[in-house]
Amino acid sequence: MKAYLLLIFVLIGLLVSNGVYAQSTIMADKVYTSEGYPYKNLIMKAERVELIYSEEDSITTCRVKVHSNNKVLESNNVSISQEDFSSAPVTQCLARKTAKAFLSQL
Repeated sequence: MKAYLLLIFVLIGLLVSNGVYAQSTIMADKVYTSEGYPYKNLIMKAERVELIYSEEDSITTCRVKVHSNNKVLESNNVSISQEDFSSAPVTQCLARKTAKAFLSQL
C-alpha cells in the first residue's frame, strides 16, 4: 500500500514538473523599436508581430509575421549581417514599403 502511495506521489510530481518545464521552454522575446512610422504604428495596431530569424556564420536570415483579426501577413526572407540585425532588427528585416503595405491592411 505504501509503495502505491509513493508511486502516485512520484507520478503526480512528474506530471507537475513536466507541465512547468513545458511552459518554461517557450521562447519569446520582446523587441522594441525606436523607429517611427510605419514600424511603431504597425506594432501598436497588430495583435502580435513576430520576428523570425536564424543565424549562420556572420549572416542573419529573417522575416516578419504580423497577426491581426485572424489574418497573417508575412514578409519575404532577408539576409543581413548580424551587426545590422542587432542594431535594428525590425527595420532591417521588414522593408519600409512592406511595413506601410501591411499597416494599410490592418
